[in-house]
Amino acid sequence: MTAMEDLVAVVDRLLAPDGGCVWNRAQTHASLARYAVEEAYELVDAIEDGDPDDLREELGDVLYQVVLHAGLAEHEGLFGLDDVAATARDKMTRRHPHVFGDERADTVEDVVRVWRAAKAAEKAARTSAFDGVPRAMPPLERAVKLLERLEDRGDADTVVAAVAAVVGSAGAAGADGVAERVERVEGVGGADAGRVGSADVAWGVGMLASVAEARCAGVDPIASLRAAAAMLEAEGRVADGV
Repeated sequence: MTAMEDLVAVVDRLLAPDGGCVWNRAQTHASLARYAVEEAYELVDAIEDGDPDDLREELGDVLYQVVLHAGLAEHEGLFGLDDVAATARDKMTRRHPHVFGDERADTVEDVVRVWRAAKAAEKAARTSAFDGVPRAMPPLERAVKLLERLEDRGDADTVVAAVAAVVGSAGAAGADGVAERVERVEGVGGADAGRVGSADVAWGVGMLASVAEARCAGVDPIASLRAAAAMLEAEGRVADGV
């Protein structure tokens, strides 16, 4: 067997009712979600560190998460790893018609155009430019993704200014107003909406405006903040003598 087949066999054994692992059998897609996120971040660390051994290990950890989720789904009678691979294969084929079809794309810009057109055709049922942006993304990454969608639509500056105006004109009721908007858009309420009200919304809007300004200036806000955080850690470790 190949190493991939061996990995699938390992997961099958872990999930087996007899002789398997009690912890693994008790997991669900929801309970495992945090590990997928953690492994993805560890993969990013390995990429930035540039160590090929670490990169290989972290890629393996991410792959294991995929195989484990597929194994759970197969035990539930939903789909298996082959179905996951087939879905990815078909999607990449559809979105690269310049490679697998008759489209032509000679530059990176052409490829982006073709990709977006193919994706738009697939997602024709979506009613908003923001559909498909994960709510679980970290706030900075999500803000950048939403701004990208607005930039594609051509009204990023207008919408950012409108957000600032909503908070600025709402006064003391600003937090409640934002909470209501979040409930309508995000589909959350009660305690979830209340957490928005307990935050400093004006500070958040100011940060959002700074992120938008940075993008207009050609600055990558995510990479910039990651670099600043790395500097913070490095300086903080000075006291540890490391």
